[in-house]
Amino acid sequence: MLYEFIILSDIHGNIYALKECFKYIEKMNFDAIIWCGDYITDIPKGHEVLEAIRFYSKKYKSYIIKGNREEYVLQYANNEHKNWKINTRYENIVYTYKALTKEDIKWIESLPKNIEIELEYGKIYVTHKLPYEQIDKCKYKIFGHSHKQYNFTKDGVKYINPGSIGLNTDGIAGTQFSTLEITDKYEKIEEYNIQYNIQKPINLIKKYEINNKGYRWGELIIKTIETGIDYPQKCIIEYNKIKNEHNNLDESIEIWNKALDNAINKL
Repeated sequence: MLYEFIILSDIHGNIYALKECFKYIEKMNFDAIIWCGDYITDIPKGHEVLEAIRFYSKKYKSYIIKGNREEYVLQYANNEHKNWKINTRYENIVYTYKALTKEDIKWIESLPKNIEIELEYGKIYVTHKLPYEQIDKCKYKIFGHSHKQYNFTKDGVKYINPGSIGLNTDGIAGTQFSTLEITDKYEKIEEYNIQYNIQKPINLIKKYEINNKGYRWGELIIKTIETGIDYPQKCIIEYNKIKNEHNNLDESIEIWNKALDNAINKL
């Protein structure tokens, strides 16, 4: 029997990229969609993305898990991080939460952290971060998180990362997803890299409140969309480097923005 899966991950609020991918996906033959988490934060269309996922999951069989960004928003909703406020490094989470509905939060809460899909050829294990734990009779491990598109085999298990719909960091501006075909005789993995109008999310971020506040997170997201380079991670590395030079300073907007400038201007 032939099984065909669409694999999507790391949308990060980029409804424009998601819709562009579905222009291709809806012309394909497939049995189900695997959604690997991180649907929200960074680009301010999280509610619209969650609505779209719910719509597509009614239209097509879907396996949906939550990612770490969904976990962060739930933690904030449950008042677990009192230091996550506007005008801190965590304002991205705060703004995302404020833009979601009660239905969105309830739906996120309903999502599992991982899923096992049983096939006669073995299991497909789906989680958000790269999994090395032992899963009985597992043939495929599907995950996202790194925003990089690749696959490899280790100890007889195929690992598949479809890249990122919303913020890929493979060094090419665009959007990504993968497909998996399985029979008892062969497997086929295809990686898709699609160009779309990146100016739409960029213009949105430029008007968004988070881009005009002290921590300038939006600038890092815009640079990532434009280049396919992980500017937020570069900024965090620079920030921690400066903090460590001064015995781990407390949260500092001045140091953060210096790290941001260093991250952007070093390339």
